[in-house]
Amino acid sequence: MANLEADVAHEAVRQFLDGHFATLESLELIGDLLNDEESTHAQLEKDLDNASHATEALRDEATDISQSLHAKALALIDLHSEVVGASTDESVSAWQFRDGTETMDLVADLAAKLESYGKLSCAKTYIDTLLEVEQARQSARQSLSKSPQGMLSAYRKLFDILAAHCSGGSAEPLTSGSATSDYSADGPPQPSNLLEHIKQSVLEIWNEANKAAASAQSQSLSSLGWPAKMDLSSSAAVGAFDSSFSTLASLDHITRAASDTLARCGLSLRADDAPPLPLEHMARAVDIRMRYHFESARTTSRADKPEWWLSQVLGMLRNTVTFLESHVQRLVDGTTLPRVDARNEFIRLVLPVVQRKLAHDRSEYIRGGLAIAHVVHELADFEHTLRDVFFYDGPSVLDQFLADSDLFAAWVEAERANAVESYMQTIAEPNPFELIYDDDMLGADDAKPSRLAEKVVLVTEDVAERYAVVPSCMRRLQLLSTAQFPILIALVEDIEGEIDEFSRISLAFIRDAGIANAVTTKPTTAAQSPLVSQLARLTSWYQTIWYVEEAADDWNNSANYVDLWAAVCQRAVALGRNTDPRDWRMDCDEWSDTDRVLLDEPARQTLVNDDWLDGGIWQRAIGTLRELKQRTLDLISRAINKDVVGQLRAYRKKSSWDAGDIDASDDTNISIELSGLLPELSSVLAALATMVPFRAFVLLLRQLETELDTFLVERVALAHSFSPIGGQQFARDVDALSQLFCSSASRGTTKKSKQCMLLRSRECSRILACCMDSTTAPAADDIPLSLGEWGPTVTSLDASDRETELLLKKLGISRLSVKEVRSLVVQRIDFERIMGV
Repeated sequence: MANLEADVAHEAVRQFLDGHFATLESLELIGDLLNDEESTHAQLEKDLDNASHATEALRDEATDISQSLHAKALALIDLHSEVVGASTDESVSAWQFRDGTETMDLVADLAAKLESYGKLSCAKTYIDTLLEVEQARQSARQSLSKSPQGMLSAYRKLFDILAAHCSGGSAEPLTSGSATSDYSADGPPQPSNLLEHIKQSVLEIWNEANKAAASAQSQSLSSLGWPAKMDLSSSAAVGAFDSSFSTLASLDHITRAASDTLARCGLSLRADDAPPLPLEHMARAVDIRMRYHFESARTTSRADKPEWWLSQVLGMLRNTVTFLESHVQRLVDGTTLPRVDARNEFIRLVLPVVQRKLAHDRSEYIRGGLAIAHVVHELADFEHTLRDVFFYDGPSVLDQFLADSDLFAAWVEAERANAVESYMQTIAEPNPFELIYDDDMLGADDAKPSRLAEKVVLVTEDVAERYAVVPSCMRRLQLLSTAQFPILIALVEDIEGEIDEFSRISLAFIRDAGIANAVTTKPTTAAQSPLVSQLARLTSWYQTIWYVEEAADDWNNSANYVDLWAAVCQRAVALGRNTDPRDWRMDCDEWSDTDRVLLDEPARQTLVNDDWLDGGIWQRAIGTLRELKQRTLDLISRAINKDVVGQLRAYRKKSSWDAGDIDASDDTNISIELSGLLPELSSVLAALATMVPFRAFVLLLRQLETELDTFLVERVALAHSFSPIGGQQFARDVDALSQLFCSSASRGTTKKSKQCMLLRSRECSRILACCMDSTTAPAADDIPLSLGEWGPTVTSLDASDRETELLLKKLGISRLSVKEVRSLVVQRIDFERIMGV
C-alpha cells in the first residue's frame, strides 16, 4: 500500500513538472512560479475560510434537521411497536393506527425533511463546484499577463474539474453560442447545466490564454525584427520569444493530454492532427500581413500582379527559415509535442494563405483569361523556390489551383481565342505570304519564313511556353489540342485554298504566256517574265509550309512534347483494344479522371508497337505539312515544265534536221529556235534559286531536266530524220542545254557541278552525229566506231537483243533501248542511202 501511494505521488510530481517546465528555458521562471503559487495559495486559503464558514452554517442547519428527523423516527418506531403488540387481529395491518391523522402528518413531515436534506446536500456540492470553477477562472485571468505558469496551472485545474463531472454521455459539442448555467426558478441548477458551465469556462479560458500567449509571441517576433531579417543579438527579445513559445507549447500539451476528456464532453479545442500551436501562431502572423496588404482595398491588392504577393511570402520565408532551423527547431524538440520539421511545417501552414489569395482573385482570373497563364508561371516559380531552396516536400499549390475545372476551361478558351485572333489578323494583312528575311540572312538550304509562317510558329511556341510548367500531362494535351493544333489546321486549309485557286486559273495563264513568248525570238528578262511572278507566289507558299514543318519537327523532338507522346502511348497500352496513340485528339474533350490517372501517372509498360517509338505528338501534323509541301513543289515543277515545253514548240516542229545546207563551219551556233529560250530559262532558274532552299531547287531542276530530256528524245530525236550535219546541230543544242543545267545546279556552291545532264538526249546526239566511215576521226565525245561499222549489226534482224545490248554498252550507250537506237540509226539519211533502205 505504501509503495502504491509513493508511485501515485511520483506520477503526480512528474505530471506537474511536465506541465510547468516543458522546456529547459522555463526553469528560469521557477522564481516567478513560486511567487505566483504563494499568492495563489493565500487567496485559496482566504476563499477556503469563507467557504468553511458557509459550509459550517449549512452543516449546523443540516445537523438540526437530522436530529429532528431522528427523534421523530424513534417516536414512529415506538408507536409502531405499541400498535403491533396490542393488536390480536392478524388481518389488521401493522400500520393501521388508532389515530390515522396524526400518523400521516408525521410521515409527511418526515418526507419533507428528507427532501430538504437531499436538496441541501446537492446545493452544497453544486456551490462547492461553482466556487472551485470560479476560483480557477479568476486565477487564470489574473495570471494571464503576470504569470503564465499560474495561468497554465489554473487551466489544468479546470480540466480536472471537467473530468470529475463529465460522465461520458452523448454530449453535444459546445460552441461560442452555448448557454452557461441555466438557473431554474423552482430550485437550484441541474447537474447538466453545471457541466455546461464548466465546459464554457474551459472554452473561455482556452480562448483568453491562447490569445494572450499569441499576442506575446507576436510582440516578441516584432522585437526581433520580423518580418524583415531577424536580429538575434538581443537576449531579452530572444528570451521573450522563448517564454511565449514555451507558454503556447504547454497550453497545447495540456489540451492534447485532455483530448479524451474533451471528446467525452463533446468539447473541441484542437484537432488531433493540428500542428504545434506556436508554429500555427507564427504562420498566422503572415496571414494577417497578407490580408492587410493584398486582400483589401489597398493599391497593392492586384489580381494581375501575383508576383507582388508571392515575392512577399518568399521574402518572409527567407527571413524566417534560418530562425526556424537554428532556434525554433530546438525549442520544438525540447517540448513534449509531436516531433515535426519546424521549417517544413511552417511552410505548410503558410500555403493556405496563398490558396486563399488565389480564391480571392478567382473571378478576376476567369474574366482575364490569359492572366491565368501568368499566375500559373508565377506559382510554378514559387513552388520551384520552395522545393529547391527551402526543401519543401508537401502538396502542390499549382496542382490545386489548376484542379478548378471552370478556371482551367477559361484559360483554355482564352488561349484558343488569342491564337485564332493573332492568326486572323496576320492573314488579313496585305501579302501575308511575303518572305520577311533577305537572302543573305539565311543559308541556301534553309527555309525562309513568310510573315504568316513566322506568326504561326511564334503563336504556337508562345502557347507551349505558357503551359510548359503545368505538371499534368492531360491538361497540357488539352491546351495543345485546343489552342495549337487549330492554328496549323487553319494554315493548311488556307494554303490548300490558294493552291486550288492557282491550279484553276494561273496554270492556264502560264501556258498561254509561254506559247506567246515562243512566237518571238526576243529574249525576256526574269523581271519581265510572268512565270517568275507566278513562281514567287508558289514558292512563298512552299517556304511557309517548309518553315512550319521544320518547326513542328523540332517541337516533336523537344522534351516537353516527348513527355506528352510517352503519356498518350502509355494510355494506349493501358486501354488496349488496338488503341492508336495518334488518335488521342478524337476524345480528349471527354477525358475523365481515369484518363487523367493514365496520362499523369503512366504505368511503366513496354510499348507494344515499335512504330510508336519513331512517332511523336506532332507526327500527323508533320505528315500533312509534308504532303502539302510536296503538292506545292509539284505545282512549281509543273509550272516551269509547262512554260519550257511551250517555248520548245517551234523547236519540236523544226523540219531542217535532214538538210545539208546548215553552216558546218561554225560549230558553236545553236538552233535559232533556242536562242530566245536559253537566256530566259537561265534567268528563270537563277530567280528560282533565290526563292527556294537549295535542296528544293536541285529537285526542281532534276524534274525539269527529266521532262526536257524526255521531250528531246521522243519529240525531236525520234520524230525526225537527220543528216550528219543536222545531228551535229542537235548535239550542239543538247550540249548548250546541258551546260545551262550544270551551271544552274552549281549555283550557290563552291564546286562547279561536273555531273552530266540530259543523258538520254546526249546518247541520241552521239548516234545522230556519228561519222559514217572510219576515214573521219571521231571527236573526243563521239562513238569510237563509225556508223558504218556498228550500224548494220544494230539494225540486223538476225542479231539478238542481248548481242546488240553488249555492243551498245561497249560504245557507251546504256540509257537508250535497242529499239530506240535502231530507230535513230535508220533515221540517218546517209545510213539509208548506204544500206539501200
